Amino acid sequence: MDAPRFSVGLPQSFDGDDPRPLGIYAARAETLGFSGLWTLDSAVGGPTSRTPLLDGLQVLAYAAAVTRDVRLGIAVVVMNRRQPVLLAKEIASLDRLSGGRLTVGVGLGAPADEHVASLGFPADRPVRRLVEGVEVMRALWSADEVSFDGELLHFSRAHLEPRPIQRPGPPVWFGAGREPALRRAARLGDGWIGAGSSSAEDFARQVPVIRDALAHAGRDPEHFAIAKRVYLAVEDDERVGMRRMSAVLDEMYGRPGLAERCAVCGPPARIAETVRDLVAAGCQEVSLTPMYGHLAQLERLAEVVRLATGR
Repeated sequence: MDAPRFSVGLPQSFDGDDPRPLGIYAARAETLGFSGLWTLDSAVGGPTSRTPLLDGLQVLAYAAAVTRDVRLGIAVVVMNRRQPVLLAKEIASLDRLSGGRLTVGVGLGAPADEHVASLGFPADRPVRRLVEGVEVMRALWSADEVSFDGELLHFSRAHLEPRPIQRPGPPVWFGAGREPALRRAARLGDGWIGAGSSSAEDFARQVPVIRDALAHAGRDPEHFAIAKRVYLAVEDDERVGMRRMSAVLDEMYGRPGLAERCAVCGPPARIAETVRDLVAAGCQEVSLTPMYGHLAQLERLAEVVRLATGR
C-alpha cells in the first residue's frame, strides 16, 4: 500500500465578518504539506444545521483560490437535499476553478423527517435518489449529450459545459456506516470515507466489510480509496481537549456524549497512536478535523503527523 495521506478539515464557521482567516488556514495547511482540505455538507434541515456553518462547496471554492496543489474534498453531500443536474454543474465548475483537484463525497445523511419535507426536499426513496443522482452526475460529466430514464429522474438531450477537468469526472467517494451502505459504496464508489461522527473502532470493523464487498464485485482494491474523518483536539491535558470538543461537537450534532464516543483528544503522541491504528486498519487518507482554535490546532497537527509517521 502507498504511504498514507494526511488531510485537514477546513473551518466553516468563524468569529466576525472577515473570511481571511479561512484563506490563511488553507494556505498554511498546504505549506505544512497536508495533502487535502476537507469540508462537510451541512445539509439544510439536517442535524448540523443547528450550527451556523458555511456551505461546504463554497468554502472549497474560496480555498481553491488561495492554494495551488492541495486536493479539495467534501464529505459528504446529502443527495436528497440537492438537485443532481444542478449539483453536477456546480461540481464541474468547482473542479475547473481548482484545476482538477476535487473529490466529492456523497451519502444519505440523516433520515428525512416532516421538517425536511416541509422545506421542499423529497423525503422518500433516499437510496434510489442517491444512486440515480450519482449516475446522472457521472453521465453529465463524461458525455457530450445525455438522456436519462430512471425511476425518479427522466430527461433527454442534456448538455453540461464546461465539463470537469478530471475525466471522466471527479472521484466520487461514498460516506457509509451500516453494512448495506458499505457494500453499496464498494459497488458504486471510487472510494469510501468513514464519518467523523464514528469511532476508530467502528472504522476497524467496517474496513473488512468494504474489502469483502470489493472482492464480491470483482473490483481492484488498489483503485478504491479508503479514508476516515477524525474529530480531534490536540491539548496537553486530555480532559481540557475533551471538554472543549464536547462543547462544539455535541451541540453541532445535537447528540450529547458524541465527542466522548468518537473524538480523539490529548497530547500529540496520544493522537498519533490513534492515527497509526487507523492506518494499520487500512486507512489510506486520514482527514484530521479540529473544531476550535483552528490555526493553533493546525500547527500541532503537523506534529501529530510527524509522530505518526516517524518522519
